Amino acid sequence: MNSFSLEEEQSDNNYSRKLNLSFTDTAIDKVASVLGGYVPLTPVKVAKRTSVPEQQPILPPFQVFEEEIEQDKDEDTQEQTIGNTAQSFSEANSPLSYFDKDAQGFLVSKTPDYKGKNKKLQQQRFSLFYVWAYNLLFHEAVLKEHLNQAAKVNGIYDKNYAKYLNDLANRSFVKSDGAFKLNPGGQAEVNKILAEMQDSDLKGIEYWNSTRKNSSKGFRKTKEDAQQIEQWIQMQSRFDSFDVRRLDTAAKYALLALYDITKELKVQNAVKQGVAYDYLVKKYKTVSVTKDSFSKALGNTKDYDKYFSRTSEGLYYLTPEAESFVESWLIQSSFENQ
Repeated sequence: MNSFSLEEEQSDNNYSRKLNLSFTDTAIDKVASVLGGYVPLTPVKVAKRTSVPEQQPILPPFQVFEEEIEQDKDEDTQEQTIGNTAQSFSEANSPLSYFDKDAQGFLVSKTPDYKGKNKKLQQQRFSLFYVWAYNLLFHEAVLKEHLNQAAKVNGIYDKNYAKYLNDLANRSFVKSDGAFKLNPGGQAEVNKILAEMQDSDLKGIEYWNSTRKNSSKGFRKTKEDAQQIEQWIQMQSRFDSFDVRRLDTAAKYALLALYDITKELKVQNAVKQGVAYDYLVKKYKTVSVTKDSFSKALGNTKDYDKYFSRTSEGLYYLTPEAESFVESWLIQSSFENQ
């Protein structure tokens, strides 16, 4: 308790006055501003409650017991720990911890493993994760066609993807005009995936290894492919005035072919390696690269994984880093021609 006493005397009329008040630590904060005009008040903490109440001396301003100092330090440490934990949790659950944005408006996953025990679960978990991230980053629903294309960009698409996506959408998405948002059940599933994504000991099926293997199917061209190539070589490209002879490796020729088809002409988002090679040698007559070296460059994941990505159907496309690299050739060529 905190005690306050006031005594007054008045000589002519023999007037006297006494006032004794006691306040708890909580109450003293409320009346301090009123009583502060009479005497400075500082709450006093009693280490041990006695059976006989005693009047406690009023302490001078700013005097603090060591017990209070240690308690304040403990509280500050606890608050700092909670703050750091909350910040760490927030970062671990941010879409940008798992995806990068590319120049075409797609989200590119930083990891292919969504902790699914089979390919179907990996695909459905990717779809959930992608819709969750897209909703938060772009503040809008995801078009179904965009999601299909995003699966190709992220190398998880195959002939079963559309069927598995429909199954997932019926239970986990709010569907409106062909676009998806998470429903409460979908959000709950995402929360589960987020927790598992942070478990480094938990592994999903490595579907990406099977799709990275070189296959002769990538060079097999259809009659339709041949017709498309003939149409593409008639289209204008900024590389028409570029001296392709300055490219000195098969990897650079592959970069040129993929960039021309997917970014410059924008006729496909990903392409067969055989189609890319045929387009390259027919479009640019001075190209000196063999089909075999072209294929090895695309399949060399050790040296060129940062440049080339591959869908589960064996189609190739460029990474954002590769796109920037090729665009630097155009910029340099433009300066040289000025």
